[in-house]
Amino acid sequence: MIQSPHDLILFSSRDHISFITNKVDTDYHNHNYIQITIGLKNDFHITIEEEPLRVKGIILDSNTHHKLHGRQEWQCYILVNPESVFGELLKRTYLQDTRYYVLATHQADPLQQLAAQTLFSLTGSAGYSEFITTFKQILKLHDSAIEHALDDRIQDVITCIEKYPIHELSVKNLSQLIYLSESRLSHLFKEEMGISLVSYILHHKLEMAFHYIFGGFTITAAALEAGFNSSSHFTRSVRDKLGMSPRAIVQNSRYLQVKEPGCPYI
Repeated sequence: MIQSPHDLILFSSRDHISFITNKVDTDYHNHNYIQITIGLKNDFHITIEEEPLRVKGIILDSNTHHKLHGRQEWQCYILVNPESVFGELLKRTYLQDTRYYVLATHQADPLQQLAAQTLFSLTGSAGYSEFITTFKQILKLHDSAIEHALDDRIQDVITCIEKYPIHELSVKNLSQLIYLSESRLSHLFKEEMGISLVSYILHHKLEMAFHYIFGGFTITAAALEAGFNSSSHFTRSVRDKLGMSPRAIVQNSRYLQVKEPGCPYI
């Protein structure tokens, strides 16, 4: 039996977010992340674009309409930035011709054991780095297989988004920084990244808001600090993208920001 003083333990890395929890029961939603979900004890129910499934583990492509029925049982979730090397490896290995991939027993069982034995007791970056390296090895993901590079202008945009004052992030300001028109930048970004620039900025603001919340800010203060117009705007955005309210995510949770060596974007 799994026991923990927390209902959710969240790890934030540069190219992905992972968490273990027993409180996921989402409405229909989609998001930019590639989602890996592993049942830590039992199978779980997920509905993907009206198709109900019961699985032990699954890899779900970004922007896929789905809802998940956790039924107060523990699962491990890894939400991977699809523009990272990690994300590209998942797409090339498992998602080339399908919106989702159901993990085979020989994949799901060792991932389940790894997550259940590791994530509840982690307190620092070193242990997490070992966890994610082993996780990738089980899925046979090898960074050396990636050769594609982003257009330099889009790489500059990603760098600007990470460093630019969050309240001033807009397509207009970014287009001026890299000397492209707004329409040209928007088209190029969508072509290279598979997501609109507006949506990418929104995901960045969501990540920042949760960083502030777990750093001690109230939900309202964190929402405003991360560039949202109001706490209600933030709450609607979280429900749309993650299927849960911010309060449900934060309540009785533990947060650890981890720094891994070499988490590059393509």
